[in-house]
Amino acid sequence: MAIDTSFQDSESWVIKGDEANKNENFEEAIEYYANAISLNPRSAIAYFKRGNAYNSLNMFSNAVLDYNNSATLDPDFSFVYFKRGCAYLELHQFKNSVNDLTKSVELNTEFPFAYFKRGVAYESLKKIDDAISDYTRAIDLNPTFSPASLHRGNCYFEKKQFEDAIEDYSKVLTLDPNEEKAFISRGIAFGNLKKYTKAVEDYTKAIKINGDSQLAYNYRGLVYNILKDFSKAIDDFSVVVRMNPTMAEAFNNRGIAYFSLKNFTRAITDYDKALEINPKAKTVYFNRGNAYFNLRHYIKAIENYDKALEMDNDMFLASFARGNAYMNTGNLRNAIRDFTHSVTINPRFLQAYLGRANAFMKMKYFSKALEDYTIAITLSPDQAQLYIARGIAFRSYKRYRDALADFNEYLRLSARNEPLANKVRAWIRKMGFVPEY
Repeated sequence: MAIDTSFQDSESWVIKGDEANKNENFEEAIEYYANAISLNPRSAIAYFKRGNAYNSLNMFSNAVLDYNNSATLDPDFSFVYFKRGCAYLELHQFKNSVNDLTKSVELNTEFPFAYFKRGVAYESLKKIDDAISDYTRAIDLNPTFSPASLHRGNCYFEKKQFEDAIEDYSKVLTLDPNEEKAFISRGIAFGNLKKYTKAVEDYTKAIKINGDSQLAYNYRGLVYNILKDFSKAIDDFSVVVRMNPTMAEAFNNRGIAYFSLKNFTRAITDYDKALEINPKAKTVYFNRGNAYFNLRHYIKAIENYDKALEMDNDMFLASFARGNAYMNTGNLRNAIRDFTHSVTINPRFLQAYLGRANAFMKMKYFSKALEDYTIAITLSPDQAQLYIARGIAFRSYKRYRDALADFNEYLRLSARNEPLANKVRAWIRKMGFVPEY
């Protein structure tokens, strides 16, 4: 029997390529595999291994071409579909990735990493239930493979199944107590369940693992803001901006903490910095407008609300805030326009109805004010202060019996010994009636 010398030479080049690949000399490995292919163009393994070398160099398109040839030459080689599916994943060709990884698991139903990677592709396609199914299969086949539990936790989080997410993140931490991402992710899930103390504990553990974790400091700062521990929040955001002076979000978050401490000037300085980094941050313009409003710089506040609304005309809170600023400048017509815009976008926005009613009152449009106060009461019938506001409107309109009914309703709902209650009783008596409460 004759010996095929070309095949023997091809295999020797493959061996040399393997040695270079093992030493991470990937470009050299590619040359050796190319020599093998030139001697034996039907060597599926040479194409496959050169594809792997391209993959190691992040040359994923080249890798796909070699995996194509390998799959054509050996269509039953399940691993080539897996590797090509992974390369497609890197190229963000998620549908192609799913197709290849499906072929891989059809040829090898016990391959957990193929299920995991297909789960990642499904997750990227927002097919969350399919992703969960694949991650679950990967976990069943390899219960110690923590990335599958981490990703499944992320999918549960996406579905707002926070308890399930926490269970998966906890499993990851049982397998790897130093997995920073799992602590951060579990902290976020705890935050969504309003378990803020547990969230802080997780972020703190993440920081102990990685003292440079910007995410952990930033998220912990956000929780401190929620807990109204603003000094600690400022400390955390300050760490973040020292580590990353281009992180606009951290400057904005620190600005919110300063704002909450009524240090409006410092808040504006941080908002300025955030907008210098990201001039398209509509929320920061809104926040800076609020700071200027509280400093009674109403024109500057309006300018900032203008910017926010230019970017998002449906930002009803900015429209409402601008309405309040116009009220304080005496521009009642513009105030009414903005309050109207707010309730058009959000018809259940009680404060905007009140703002518009107050503007109508100032303009002595009592009937229109009454309409808005009535809508507000419909939205929140147990809010005692609303009955005072409408009662005053009725009284201004000389509808005294209607005013009496509202004042009495206020007295029924309120703490009867508060100073305002005594004042309301005096109003009732002045109208010639006797208070019921």
